[in-house]
Amino acid sequence: MASGLLKILRGALIRPLKIEALKIYIKAVGIARELSLWVLKAAAALILGAIAFVMVHVGVLILLPVSLETKGLIILVLGAVYGVIAYSLLMDMSSEKAWLDMSKATEMLDDLLKKEDEE
Repeated sequence: MASGLLKILRGALIRPLKIEALKIYIKAVGIARELSLWVLKAAAALILGAIAFVMVHVGVLILLPVSLETKGLIILVLGAVYGVIAYSLLMDMSSEKAWLDMSKATEMLDDLLKKEDEE
């Protein structure tokens, strides 16, 4: 009789733990998925940006009937603009706030603080 009761208690205690573990696992998979998509988007943006950079400059060199010095100046200005844009995007993507938002750590902290305030 005691062993039967022990099996019932063990099942009643282990089931909620398994459910919580499954919730944590699903959240971790979601975070990994978001991170993977974010990395893929970043790589695609960098590649497309590099291709666009080259295409714009080649087009400028081919089409503009201006002196070589003017073409060089245009290329320098465009290169600086693209560099500033790329730097801003990378700084934004690598900021602590972006990582906390992406990992939903801010939401989890807010939920935790709300629960503590309720108690």
